[in-house]
Amino acid sequence: MTGWGLLAGICALIFLLAAPATADLARELAWRDLAPGGDRLVDPLADLTGDQRLDLEAVAWARAAERRGEISSVAEEYEIAVEMASGLARQGLDVDALVAKYESFRAEVDALNRRVDDGLDGQVVRIPGYALPLEFAGIAVKELLLVPYFGACIHVPPPPPNQMVFVTLDEPYVVNELFAPVWITGRMSVKRSTASLAYVDGRASLETGYTLAGTGIEPYER
Repeated sequence: MTGWGLLAGICALIFLLAAPATADLARELAWRDLAPGGDRLVDPLADLTGDQRLDLEAVAWARAAERRGEISSVAEEYEIAVEMASGLARQGLDVDALVAKYESFRAEVDALNRRVDDGLDGQVVRIPGYALPLEFAGIAVKELLLVPYFGACIHVPPPPPNQMVFVTLDEPYVVNELFAPVWITGRMSVKRSTASLAYVDGRASLETGYTLAGTGIEPYER
């Protein structure tokens, strides 16, 4: 092989190694892949009636809000919760024990919703979802949230952190409608981020469990 031939071969090899990842080389993900499983949680309020559950949850919320200083013990919401607790006690329920179990259950659910798959870090992936624009460049978007279902984040509550991906695109993409269904290809990072989303009446900060450096985006087609 001549010197020029060897040089051309080396350049070709470098090009192949440095070439951006394509959808054919990417691992296709489903949203369940972003949420590692865990032990099955037992709902401590499962045996309550619908009305009892609503009252117990209201009592738990009021007590937690009072501890955080968000409401006082003489606030109307707290006094209503006291009446609810008395009503539940008259029905034979151990309100204090149920509230403690419920708060522990909610903490376990929150921890499960924040659990991410570290094995995805650095992988080139392709994932479908709904694009919620965050930052525009003219009429195109360079930053967006990718969410698993239509209307997520607009409705309350938003998806858990491990069901939201913060995406930065290397090239602006024209989004013709809010929550456009798309495929996005790129390199995944297991990195928590906070995205600021604009609403009609203000802004909200949303926590995401993953960040995706997008190298390709296309309308969703199966």
